[in-house]
Amino acid sequence: MENLLKLSVEKVSALIKSKDLSPVDLTKASLKQINNLNPKLNAFVFVNEEQALSFAKKAEKEITNGNYFGKLHGIPVAYKDLYYTKDIPTTACSKVLKDFIPKYNATVVERLENAGCINLGKTNTTEFAFGPTNEESYFGAVRNPWDFSKISGGSSGGSAAAVASNMAFCAMGSDSGGSIRIPAAMCGVVGFKPSLGLVSTYGIIPMSKTMDHAGPLCRSVADIAIILDTITGTDHKDTSPFAIKGEPTQFYNSIYGVTNLKGKVLGIPKNFFFDKTDYQVEKVFFEAVEKLKLLGATIKEVVVPNTELITETSTNLMFKEAAESHKTWYPERKDDYQKDIPPRLEIGLKVTNEDYLKAVKYRNEIIKEWKVLTKQIDAVLVPTCPIEPFDIGLGEPWSVTTRGNTELGKQMATYHTRYSNMTGAPAISIFAGLTQNGLPVGLMIMGGFGADCSVLETGLAYERNFGFLSPNI
Repeated sequence: MENLLKLSVEKVSALIKSKDLSPVDLTKASLKQINNLNPKLNAFVFVNEEQALSFAKKAEKEITNGNYFGKLHGIPVAYKDLYYTKDIPTTACSKVLKDFIPKYNATVVERLENAGCINLGKTNTTEFAFGPTNEESYFGAVRNPWDFSKISGGSSGGSAAAVASNMAFCAMGSDSGGSIRIPAAMCGVVGFKPSLGLVSTYGIIPMSKTMDHAGPLCRSVADIAIILDTITGTDHKDTSPFAIKGEPTQFYNSIYGVTNLKGKVLGIPKNFFFDKTDYQVEKVFFEAVEKLKLLGATIKEVVVPNTELITETSTNLMFKEAAESHKTWYPERKDDYQKDIPPRLEIGLKVTNEDYLKAVKYRNEIIKEWKVLTKQIDAVLVPTCPIEPFDIGLGEPWSVTTRGNTELGKQMATYHTRYSNMTGAPAISIFAGLTQNGLPVGLMIMGGFGADCSVLETGLAYERNFGFLSPNI
C-alpha cells in the first residue's frame, strides 16, 4: 500500500475508475500514513479522519453505481490552514484564530469536494502565511521529509511535506512571495503559482491582497494540471479585481501527451539570479538545463528587467497589505502572535502611502517589461531557491553561507521567487535533483502572463523524460 501512495493522481485515478482500487482503502492508507509520519513531520495541524472516511464511503458508492465524476473522484487531498473549510477549524496556524470554524468552504475547497475529493485535513503554515520557513506556527515548525533537522520552506510547508511524504496526493497552498514554490523546491515536489486571478481566492485568509495566488502542490506536473482544470473558471463570489473569468481550463488534455520541447525557447538570466546562488544549487540547476536541451529546447541568455526593484517594491506592497489585513487583531492582540510576526507587521505599518503608491508604479513597470521579454521567449529558467534548506531554529540573523559569503537565510529563501508575484505571471517549481547533502533543488519555470499551459507543458516534458525522486523516510 505504501507504493500505491507514491503513485500520481493520474495513475491512481485510473485504478479507481476501473474499480481496481477502493476510495475507502486509499483513504485509510493515507490516514495510516498521516498517523505514522505526522508526529515526525508536523505537516498536518488537523486530521479530518471521521469526515474523510465518510466522504470516501460516499465516493465508493457513487463509483460502484456507475456515477464516476472524473479523475479526482475518491482522491485524498489536504488544504493549507488558510482555506475556509466548513465545520472544520481554520486557524491560519495562529492563536489569534485558534477557535475559528468557518460556516462555508472556500471556492477551491467546494470545487474539489464537488469533484469527489476526500478532505484529509488542514496543513501547517507559517502564521498567517507571513514567512518563508514554516517555523513561526502556533503548532510548531514543519520538518523537511528529506532531513528532519531542516526547514520545509514556507509558508505552504505543511502542504509540501504532506505531498512529499505521501500523506496526501495533492495539498493546496497559497503564494504571495514564493510560498508555494519555496516549500515545493525544498521538499522536492511540484508547486505551481498560476497567473494572478486564474484560481479564486474567495474564502482564503489573505496575506497580501494584490499578490496572493492560490495553487496546488503535487508530486507530478500532470497532477497539477488535473487539479487546475477542476478549480479554475468564473467564480462570482471572488471580488478580486484580478479575477479571471471564463470556462475552466483544459490543461491536462492539452499537454498530457507531450514528449519533447522542440520549438521552445527558454531564457537563462545573465543578471541577478546567480549572484548569490549556492554553487551546489547552481550545479544541479545547470544539469537540469542540459536535460532540457536534450528534449529539443533552445537555451538563450536574457536580461531580466528591473531586478533591482524586487526587494523594496515587494516588501512595501506585501508588508503594508499584510498590516492592513491584520488591523482587526493587531496591535490589540500582539501577544497572541508568534514572536517573529509582529516585527514584520510593524514594518508594514511604517510603509507610507507615498511609498506604497511608488511601489505600485514600480510594479506596473515590472509587469510591462516582463511582457516585452516573454514575447521573445517561452519562459525563463532559474533555481527556485538560491540555497539549500537550512537548519530549523537557526537564530538571528539567520545567517547561511552561499558562494563563500554570509547571507540572511530567510531573505535568500524568497530571493528568486518574489519577482513573479509582482508580474502576476505563472511560475512552477519542479524537482531538478539533489545536492551533495542529499537535499532537493527546485527548477523554476517562469512564463508570460496567461501562459500557464506553456509553463506546465515545459515542466511536464521534463518530468515525463527524467522523473522525480521521493525521500526515503
